[in-house]
Amino acid sequence: MTTGNLSPRMENAMRLADKCWEKVNNKHPEFVERYLELAEKLLMSKPEVLGDEFREFCTRNLLFRPAGLHHNTWVSGVRALKSIGWIVHQGYTTPTKAHNHMPRVSVWRSMIFGAAPAAQVIEETPLVGGGSDEVVNHEIQNS
Repeated sequence: MTTGNLSPRMENAMRLADKCWEKVNNKHPEFVERYLELAEKLLMSKPEVLGDEFREFCTRNLLFRPAGLHHNTWVSGVRALKSIGWIVHQGYTTPTKAHNHMPRVSVWRSMIFGAAPAAQVIEETPLVGGGSDEVVNHEIQNS
């Protein structure tokens, strides 16, 4: 994937981040599922999120990086959120979380702020051929 005016070093770092997330998804799909669940909750509650807030939010909700995975798993997760369209890069700012060792962190605009939860009942429909008291709940899923 071409990323514009980035240096070859940054291009390589982004490829490695994608590879890291793929490894996490293959080896620890339960971590990825919980990470996405928490990221969705955070992004639905705030219009802007700093890059170092994702890890902090996960930690507060007792989600920790599985042993044996690179610490860049957290950065890779944010890239995954960008690739699925949940966040858009807005710029950079000073980090606010103690664990951060970088001089700048990204500011992300939530594209799902204020949205409905991922699965929600939108209607009840009687079952075909069933009794009149039987209903089916239809769910919608946000991509």
